[in-house]
Amino acid sequence: MLRTILRTPVATFLIVAGVVLASMTVVTNRAAEHAAQDLGISARIDTTRLLTRSLLEPRLRDRLVEGRPQAIDNIDQRALEIGGDVVRINLWRADGTLVYSTDLALVGQKFELTPGEQRVLERGGTGYETADPDSPRNRASATSVDGLVEIYTRVRSKENGRLLFEAYYRLDDITSRREQILSVFRFNTLAPLVAMTLFAAVMLQLLTRQVRRASRERERLLRTAIEASDAERRRIARDLHDGVVQDIAGTAFTVSGLARDPAVPEASRTLLESASDSLRDGLKSLRSLLAEIHPPDLRAAGLRAALEDLTAPAASAGIAASVSVDGVEDAADASVALVWRVAQEAVRNATRHSGASTLAVTVRATAEQIVLEVVDDGVGFDPSGDRASDRFGLRGMRSLVADVGGELEVTSAVGEGTKVRMVVSRR
Repeated sequence: MLRTILRTPVATFLIVAGVVLASMTVVTNRAAEHAAQDLGISARIDTTRLLTRSLLEPRLRDRLVEGRPQAIDNIDQRALEIGGDVVRINLWRADGTLVYSTDLALVGQKFELTPGEQRVLERGGTGYETADPDSPRNRASATSVDGLVEIYTRVRSKENGRLLFEAYYRLDDITSRREQILSVFRFNTLAPLVAMTLFAAVMLQLLTRQVRRASRERERLLRTAIEASDAERRRIARDLHDGVVQDIAGTAFTVSGLARDPAVPEASRTLLESASDSLRDGLKSLRSLLAEIHPPDLRAAGLRAALEDLTAPAASAGIAASVSVDGVEDAADASVALVWRVAQEAVRNATRHSGASTLAVTVRATAEQIVLEVVDDGVGFDPSGDRASDRFGLRGMRSLVADVGGELEVTSAVGEGTKVRMVVSRR
């Protein structure tokens, strides 16, 4: 069943395309997840930068840095209005002192900055990391940091130099944003690929149908040509048999009768007997030619007799020919006719060109196939020669056999004879 499916070009294409699409989906999803995560973080980074520009920088005065309550103004409310999903805000000195925090209990305390925070404080830019619930600063806070992300950037105060601004965001919000980006990416990326694959499958199906239709038309034309050739062969064989063969046979009988007439002089009788023998040999050759042009019966039951008639001229060439036919009793007439045509070409080549002393024609059948072998012990030839196929006239036979799904193989070597082997369906 699977082998039958894989023989269909469209099914094979869809299977390969499915594997490719699945591989692309896995690879692109991984890349897209990283990109979407970065985009989600980037949105929060932009919010953090907005907070520093619009909220903190205008308020960075000595009183805020010193932690005086009157300097805080309404930073908490402003942070919520601008940041939206900001959970917590911190403002650090370079030595780790917490100058300001929405968790007022932490203001004025000193904690160790993380390596990422120190790097941003020294070099500038923006960094982020997942909040660690076990860090001292987060353990000291009354606000839980589970599922939060810290995004921090450097700000400057004229009086106090570099400060680190830090905002906490919910990881769920970033994940939600990532999924939104991913859903759009998957639709915009995978949907066109799937559509293109389906379109290609439809086009392939149409092309396959056209190829099959052309193949069926070619087969029909070939069958018509074969049938026309058979009809012409039958007409020529019938005309020769009813005309020339009968005339030569009558002439041979007449000459033979004259040769036996006592009234004919001895010298004339000798000439007449020689002429009678020549006529009989010519008649025998002509009848063999008629069998080659069109055998009397190409059905399974008549295959052995047809092959024996086909190999009869080999005796005149000094070749010992044998015919073996087994198991073709219920084979299709078309398959039997093809066996005879290939055997005809192979026997003709062996008789004319091989210089063989023996020639064996073997036909055997299995439940599904018919196997023909024509083997001679002649001079053979080099199959790699440029004109080997043309010389032995099997190129047309090879194409004919291939058109019905069969195989034709010619094996030979100089001085080692030739073997022609054909395998074709018996149906």
